[in-house]
Amino acid sequence: MSRPLPLDRLRALRLVGQLLAASAAGPRGSVGAGAVGVASHMLATQAQQRTAAINAIDLRNGSAGAAEALASSQLIRSWSQRGTHQLLAACDVRWMTLLCSPRVLAASAKRRPALGLDDAAVDRARDALFAACTEPVTRDTAYGLFASVGVDPQGGRGQHLLRHFGGEGEIVQGPPVGGGDTFVLLDAIAPGQHDLHGDAALQEVTGRYLGSRGAAGVKDLQWWTGLTVREVRRGLSIIESAGEAHRVDGPSGEQLWIPAWAEDVSAAEVEAALGREITLPAFDEYLLSYSDRSHVMDPAHQFSIGPGRNGIFKPFRVVRGEALPL
Repeated sequence: MSRPLPLDRLRALRLVGQLLAASAAGPRGSVGAGAVGVASHMLATQAQQRTAAINAIDLRNGSAGAAEALASSQLIRSWSQRGTHQLLAACDVRWMTLLCSPRVLAASAKRRPALGLDDAAVDRARDALFAACTEPVTRDTAYGLFASVGVDPQGGRGQHLLRHFGGEGEIVQGPPVGGGDTFVLLDAIAPGQHDLHGDAALQEVTGRYLGSRGAAGVKDLQWWTGLTVREVRRGLSIIESAGEAHRVDGPSGEQLWIPAWAEDVSAAEVEAALGREITLPAFDEYLLSYSDRSHVMDPAHQFSIGPGRNGIFKPFRVVRGEALPL
């Protein structure tokens, strides 16, 4: 039996994969230019707070650029997984949304009776919004469109509809206007979408998740994507067979996967990665990418960093790969 992956090395591999530390073996050299390249490497970056997501991309890029890329629709804020806002490279939005959102959409549909919505009302609201969203519209305008077809947006209905339509893969958030949200058809601002389905999509999401966040386990990937455990295991089987990732024992003997490049990260690079002290923004992927955050955060810090009872993640610092309160 191989020796379990030491905790220090696990933390260092995550720092390298998340572009927070350097390694000659790591992914940095293959990451595309600028903020879009970083966002593409990360695949999806939690964007519950738009400014925090911009800061997370810029920190990994080493310079500003994410806000400009968002304004020009090279980056798009949408609801690709878990029903929460994410920041993605424009070309990745549709396939990620169609792969990861079916369970969220099913749960959303079950809420409709409590909101006083039926399928006919949802269809009218969708038709009205889509007809207008060849250009970005504000939230108030979207709510006015719903009201114009007899669907009252108050009582949480407007927000529910916008998020549900986003999960269908057609509506996304457009460039912000005056700090406020806008909504637009994806094809109107980003027509060049990657076309991935089935096993090809599972291989892509699994490989890119582990390449940017490994070492990680089944539950971590299942949490991050919102896929079923069966789908996650299928994706892992595909990339293992392709040599993109390898199975290892974690610090406590748990089953984890690491990307192929991780085996070549040197001991000196591990120590250099752990020697970095970094301040990360709220909702940063260094914590949010995993269901089991105990590898990098003492559970005692849950309410000082997150998630607290309100689900909020606060900014935090990283010292020797460990998340600590500011």
